[in-house]
Amino acid sequence: MASLWHAARVAPALAALVLAATSCGGSATPPASSGANTLSLKACTVDGMAARCGTLTVPEDRLTGQGRTIGVRVVMFPATGRDSAPDPVVYFAGGPGGSTVDLIPSEMPDLVSLNAQRDLVFIEQRGTGKANPLTCPAFTAALADKAALRASVESCLAHLNGDLRFYTTAMYADDVAQVLTDLHYAKANLMGISYGVSVEQVFALRHPGMVRTMTFQSGTPLNVPIFERQPTSTQAALDYVFARCDSQPACHRAFPHLAADWTALWSSLGAAPWTVPAAQSPSKTAMRMDQGDLQNAIYQLLYTGNEAPIPLLVHFLGTARNKAAAMIAVASAAQQAGLAPTAGGGPETMLLYETECAEPWASERPAALTGRGKSFAYQLDYEGAQWFSYVCSLIPRSAAAVGSQRLTASAIPVLAFNGAGDPLDPPGNMAGARTIWPDSRDITLPGQGHDVNSFSWEQCAGTLTGTFIAQASVANLNTSCLASVSVLLPAFDLSLHDVAFGGA
Repeated sequence: MASLWHAARVAPALAALVLAATSCGGSATPPASSGANTLSLKACTVDGMAARCGTLTVPEDRLTGQGRTIGVRVVMFPATGRDSAPDPVVYFAGGPGGSTVDLIPSEMPDLVSLNAQRDLVFIEQRGTGKANPLTCPAFTAALADKAALRASVESCLAHLNGDLRFYTTAMYADDVAQVLTDLHYAKANLMGISYGVSVEQVFALRHPGMVRTMTFQSGTPLNVPIFERQPTSTQAALDYVFARCDSQPACHRAFPHLAADWTALWSSLGAAPWTVPAAQSPSKTAMRMDQGDLQNAIYQLLYTGNEAPIPLLVHFLGTARNKAAAMIAVASAAQQAGLAPTAGGGPETMLLYETECAEPWASERPAALTGRGKSFAYQLDYEGAQWFSYVCSLIPRSAAAVGSQRLTASAIPVLAFNGAGDPLDPPGNMAGARTIWPDSRDITLPGQGHDVNSFSWEQCAGTLTGTFIAQASVANLNTSCLASVSVLLPAFDLSLHDVAFGGA
């Protein structure tokens, strides 16, 4: 299970080297316009599995119900068991900008066990998928050239096939409520990852009577500004990896001074970028690495939970006497491993901009960023926040379409999973959650980043989720399986051979 935030927010520069080397304050759904319809599902096959599919027509402007209409795709997998429960599991993908329906092939393997007793429902977020994806060419202009950046954003908005003001999380939540009503589900069990956790909470604020349980994967309560905390969260995730290495005899023996190695590497790149001429590069293209490239690469490894090579890379590069030779060695190992560079310059997902620019939980005020002087990620995050701050001044917004996101105490049961090494939604972000959801529990998954890996799910989180949904409470959950997750985590890479060939 993966989220999409990092795809739009993290530059891929060093990846080519390292990797290729809430019950109040809401409002009910407004009446739909005459152009809306009632959802009807028909038999279909999705990823080789029998399902029921359909498209619901809804007003783009749900505030008035007037104007153009848009289609919302729905896929439902009927429960496979004999004694099925009446409340389905509704899954929300990460994003915003990812189509929940298009992601079924990658998400279904981890959800199929829940399908025995309950229908599984996937409802595509407006503005995603094949029907009406709200995307634009990449904004390549830098903040230093505000005129060019403004022109790029304004051109995007002028040609966008939709009024971006109405593509908020709240409007999506109201689409979901209409789907569930049309399918005659009185209550539903909500499950989401990353941004999907935010969708769950907004839905619960607007339609509290329709929610039976909520399962959070790599998420944060709406009252915590995750992006303003991100420099501190990223530093904490790297410190966690260093601590894990230090606690393991083999890793500690191989890299006994990781903090010093990191300081040496970071300082060296701060003094001047490292370079390799094209003639010496394994790819025959010039290579360059500065602090920003290093931050981006480390962040991607942390985000995806690929912690295994981090201590080795920090030590190998931090202690290198010949910088060019060290970069070439890392790139060669990555090539042998068959890791391709991450491509840059993809389309802009405009739902991400509307969310971050309009919704309080996604705020990113430069002056509010944490970790100044304490986090290696601060400077680049600060520059990114400045960039978003300017672009957001150009993005159309509607406070009414966002609605209230103020969390209040709720009796809805909540089970939350957060990766111990997550640089975006760390376990600490769940502190105080029980004052909002008294029947809640947050579980830290060892060795995991932001993406929920299948290993953790199969060994522990999946079983706990099934039990939680069945009993609609966090009471008496047996978390002893977490010990097996810790024991069976992949070992840290101790040599470039391990990077190239996946182990000693």
